[in-house]
Amino acid sequence: LGAASVAQVHRAVLSEKYGGPREVAIKIQRPSIESKLMSDIANLKAITKPLKEADALPLDYYTVFVELEKQLADEFDFVAEAVAMDRIYNTITRSPDGITPVDSPVVTPRPVPGLVSKRVLVMDYLQGVPLSRAREEMEKKGIDPDGPEAKLFGRNLLKGLTEVFGRCI
Repeated sequence: LGAASVAQVHRAVLSEKYGGPREVAIKIQRPSIESKLMSDIANLKAITKPLKEADALPLDYYTVFVELEKQLADEFDFVAEAVAMDRIYNTITRSPDGITPVDSPVVTPRPVPGLVSKRVLVMDYLQGVPLSRAREEMEKKGIDPDGPEAKLFGRNLLKGLTEVFGRCI
């Protein structure tokens, strides 16, 4: 389904043993990627530390790489990612008091309990169209991408994302 620097995502169907048949997405961390990327950042920090006070540079690259190192550390822990996915789901499907269920304006994948580890994350597979292809998909369906239907879609999408973001902060 997709690939990035940290992981690849594949579509699969769970067997009955794991609650199937159920379509899922499996995010698998690339072998040794954490040590490789963190080593690269350590090298970049070592190179930029002596230049920390240099006036010739437009910014303090050492500090940038220190922050990048902190942020990337979270990207390698799929257990923490699954916990965050559940937290977001619970936030957007409950009233502000956390008790009453509410309809969410967006659908989010849920991790599959028991099938999550530091390097593997099994989650719901969500059928859909990437936003990058929304215009093309509208044209296929005979919808004018600049017409009222498309504008309504855009407004509803932004309204839903704004609502979800507001609930999460």
